[in-house]
Amino acid sequence: MSDHKSIIMALTEIGGVGPKTFQQLLMRFGPPENFVSVTVSDLEDIPRVGENGSQRILRSLDKVDHFQDKLDNYTDIGIGITTYLDDDYPAILREIDDPPPILYMKGSRDALALDYIALVGTTQATQDGLRLAIDLARGLVSRGYGIVSGLASGIDSAAHIGAIKAGGSTIAILGCGVLNIYPEENTPLADNIAERGLLVSEYDPFRSVKAARLILRNRLISAFSKAVVVVQIGMERRGELRTAHYASKQARPVFFADPDGILDPETIARNNALTIKGVESIDEIVKYMV
Repeated sequence: MSDHKSIIMALTEIGGVGPKTFQQLLMRFGPPENFVSVTVSDLEDIPRVGENGSQRILRSLDKVDHFQDKLDNYTDIGIGITTYLDDDYPAILREIDDPPPILYMKGSRDALALDYIALVGTTQATQDGLRLAIDLARGLVSRGYGIVSGLASGIDSAAHIGAIKAGGSTIAILGCGVLNIYPEENTPLADNIAERGLLVSEYDPFRSVKAARLILRNRLISAFSKAVVVVQIGMERRGELRTAHYASKQARPVFFADPDGILDPETIARNNALTIKGVESIDEIVKYMV
């Protein structure tokens, strides 16, 4: 008999069910085990579902046995799986508006016991930016915090490396599966993170990257953190500012460093951010954490 994890896997992987629709289903039908007996007419008036979405959900529920097999296989190869309904689901994610229905993890779940600070920034980092990310990570680890970031090239990678070199814990939030690392050249780094911390994704372990998934993972980088530090912004100002935007929505303190001297007052104000000078501002960052 399939359990709630395999049902949620089916719904999220092929049923088109995202975080908000999943919450609607829970409110309407109760535990996922009840979903297998629903009909199109039960589903089609749920917001963002409609008749087409209802049919897709029902087709996914027909495949639950297949996902039970996948669940067993992933467990056998050391992939941790937790859902919104499980006691080991990260409590900090329950505070946001759109918590993932399911998480796939590779590494040590003991890493979740720490408080984390997010260090994010441009993929086109300068040497000054990379050094600052490493130094900030080391300084924060020395004060007992872990580092969370997105495993992207540039600042994210430097932040993870700084935490590892300092003997600390780091969490990488992915916009792909934990067994299909993007960018591919960061696969060795991902392996190191799994040894010292945790890889986390809301997508199937073999899922490939997509731009939309990279954007959505920024909300989880912020959600896992007690504060977000944008170490260096790039000329295109993309992912790093999205993480800052989510942090503002999630009531996390936001800090901007400016190793290039290109920050403008509008960007700072729009993100309700404070500015920091560098590693000498670590105590100021910690002061604002709750």
